[in-house]
Amino acid sequence: MVQLLTIVASFIVALSAGCASSQGFDRTAMNEALHVEPTPIPESQSLASQNVHLPTPVRLGIFFVSHDFPHRQSIRKVEWLARDREQLLRELSPLQDTHVLQDAFVLMDATLRGEDIRGIRQAGARYGADVVLIVDGVAAVDRYNNRFAWLYPTLLGAYLAPGTESDALVMVTGGLWAVRSEWHAPMQTVEGTSTLVGSAVLVEDIAALQEAKKHVIRALGQRIVDRFPYWIQELPPPAPHSR
Repeated sequence: MVQLLTIVASFIVALSAGCASSQGFDRTAMNEALHVEPTPIPESQSLASQNVHLPTPVRLGIFFVSHDFPHRQSIRKVEWLARDREQLLRELSPLQDTHVLQDAFVLMDATLRGEDIRGIRQAGARYGADVVLIVDGVAAVDRYNNRFAWLYPTLLGAYLAPGTESDALVMVTGGLWAVRSEWHAPMQTVEGTSTLVGSAVLVEDIAALQEAKKHVIRALGQRIVDRFPYWIQELPPPAPHSR
């Protein structure tokens, strides 16, 4: 029994040794992966509430970009789940309530890649969209110990001491493109963060990432809702057969 406790304690010490202090986030690497400028686009006054003359409601296709690069210490890919897609559709629902959008739907095509803007636009046209929103994202986790980590060498402390913190950052871009012209809106960049605190055994980075992802999807949805009425004033009229 003593030997077992020694092994467990040694494992806990080894587990906590590799994340002794916060390393922060490498935003430069994240921006490079998303091909955006280092400084996110600042917030501005909401456009949704302004008196804007709107054209005919449009159909919006949403494409979530999937990456296949391996996780690194400073950056990792974002896994887009069904609940993430559903959340963004909910966030954009005010545009349907105000008849700016006729409807919005997710483009599901495993053959498309995020850099293939033309292919995504063509796929959107095939499904009857007037514009497509291309959503891309990267994430990072900063896991480290706080002042309570000194309790980890005890078996009880390993499960009860709130000595580990997991900070998550998800950075997302949203690019809006017309499907039958070269028109596109300015690229939008938003961030979502979260922090979980608990024991080294129980704190899960994936939970922190999912919480940050919820925040960033909400931020992106609000950004699109605010600006979409203004953007589509510049959109060429949709072709009759796009309905």
